[in-house]
Amino acid sequence: MYDIDGDLLLTSVDDDILKEDIGITTLLHRRLILKAIDELKKSCSSEFPLTTATTSNKNKDFSKQFEGDFTPLLPMNEMILNETYPNVSSCELTEKRHPSIVSHIHKWVGCLPSGRKIDKIEHVFNSNRYRVFLGQLEAVENRQYQQAFQPNLNNENSRGQRKNVLKRLEVLCQLVKHNRDLPIARMWHGCRKNDLRHILSDGFAALSSLDDGYFGKGIYFSSSTKYVTRYCGGKGGCLIMCYILISNPFPIVTADAPPSVPPERFRFFGKGNHKNYQCHYIPVSPTDDGDEWDFRPPSSGIIDDAIYDELVVFQEAYILPQIVVHLK
Repeated sequence: MYDIDGDLLLTSVDDDILKEDIGITTLLHRRLILKAIDELKKSCSSEFPLTTATTSNKNKDFSKQFEGDFTPLLPMNEMILNETYPNVSSCELTEKRHPSIVSHIHKWVGCLPSGRKIDKIEHVFNSNRYRVFLGQLEAVENRQYQQAFQPNLNNENSRGQRKNVLKRLEVLCQLVKHNRDLPIARMWHGCRKNDLRHILSDGFAALSSLDDGYFGKGIYFSSSTKYVTRYCGGKGGCLIMCYILISNPFPIVTADAPPSVPPERFRFFGKGNHKNYQCHYIPVSPTDDGDEWDFRPPSSGIIDDAIYDELVVFQEAYILPQIVVHLK
């Protein structure tokens, strides 16, 4: 329910996470849970002394093991707790004070739709979410080569198309620089200003209940800011840049969402993640009927004909918001 597996439970869960992320408000209950976790750690230590010793060493300055684009861009003394976003620290980024960072962000944003301009840029940091993300990153990294987490397209149709879809996602992941042994993607989520506070403080998960989703009932992202700006509303709005752990993605192609059927008959409409796949990736293009909201895999079946893309994520812990671009 909370995307916390055994490894994450033993290495990253603390009182703050139990209270803020999981919602256990009673101090006594949190203490009982933490006591049980400590007893479980001791039990593991007696049964697997070598493994536990390794884990103990790793936990010394845990966050310093991680380097890359997804780590905080500024020292913590430049970040201030933002009253607008509870539990979130933020700092407005300006060309005068942060020229290199702002230059990179403008490059990542790319071309916005006509009539949309950048109002301001914020760097955001939620310490609880960051700890969970790092713990999940390590857990995914450790299990990604296990047989249960390997893609198996042998029983799928259009295998050639699906492999090309995965290659496209692989190229995106190569744009993110880091020192870990797993793919991480830089993606965007568009939202109205009124939704930003809830997303940064409480997470994306509640938004997945708003509609069934063409390609799965999850949290939607795209590598294109122009594409996600459609979700920002008539005026203003925000673009949230996130880093996302890519674990065993399932490639969705034309056969899963044919041009001749309504979205309600798509293979994954309103469904959860497919089998053991942790996310869905879909290159998309507009349909011939001109519906501005109907994007699906290109009818030609040629992946390069897709103008945009969508990534459907099913686990909140795989998502780390870092930058908010406010539009005007």
